[in-house]
Amino acid sequence: MIKVYGKENCGKCVSLKSILKNKNLEFEYIEDMKTLMIVASKARIMSAPVVEYNDNVYSMEAFLQVI
Repeated sequence: MIKVYGKENCGKCVSLKSILKNKNLEFEYIEDMKTLMIVASKARIMSAPVVEYNDNVYSMEAFLQVI
């Protein structure tokens, strides 16, 4: 399962959700700033969205290269 951690008013988050929907990929979108900060800081990612997939954490750009 793909988990996308985002935040309010995030253009990249909206864009990633649209890409995943267009590719018919199932995902869970979590809009919680505290959770986003925890997951992002562990992976040393400094911007939303952050994607968790197959026990790995990715920035949006890195994730799009994986799928």
